[in-house]
Amino acid sequence: MKKNFFAQLWGPCGAEIIIDGLQPKLQDLEVEIKMIGAMENKVEALVGLFKVISPLQDQGGFSEELWELKRKNRRGKYNVEVEALGSLQAYIRNAGRSPYGMNRTVKGEEVTAEKVFLGNVYGLWTCSAAYWLKERPRLEKSLRHDLVRNSEEVVSDWYLINDYQCGNFLRVHTEGILEQIQILKTNFKKLKNEK
Repeated sequence: MKKNFFAQLWGPCGAEIIIDGLQPKLQDLEVEIKMIGAMENKVEALVGLFKVISPLQDQGGFSEELWELKRKNRRGKYNVEVEALGSLQAYIRNAGRSPYGMNRTVKGEEVTAEKVFLGNVYGLWTCSAAYWLKERPRLEKSLRHDLVRNSEEVVSDWYLINDYQCGNFLRVHTEGILEQIQILKTNFKKLKNEK
């Protein structure tokens, strides 16, 4: 594609500056999310996810870049990027701080296992992640004969907290965040090649 004379004269447009500025932030997020997704202990991984997402939420996530990119989106040139950033914002909002959710910290407060609450699944009380981690040996022995996995295997209370609750939440959020980052990276490369 032939480069516009004015683009050559004045350099990169505002959208390109926004996209270039996003890349280091997305790269850092991608590295952290991949490390969290690889963790075996899903309770600790969930606390780690909240430690990454909460400061990002405090800074507004990608809302400023999203708003600016929407403003620069003439003729739908950046529709894919706008949609992907909007999805990232939704993941940040969903995994962020909430007085009634899992991550019960307030803006600026450090996320710890004592302030992340899990439970309220299959009759298990809601307790802090620190409690569930401390009680893990007992919970692994506490089998739930009323619940089975794979139509044969009896599950434990630890399975319900670690795999069922934390594992599912982590899978949805880490895979979703990584998917949106990949979409953005792919489209950023396409935009660079169009120059």
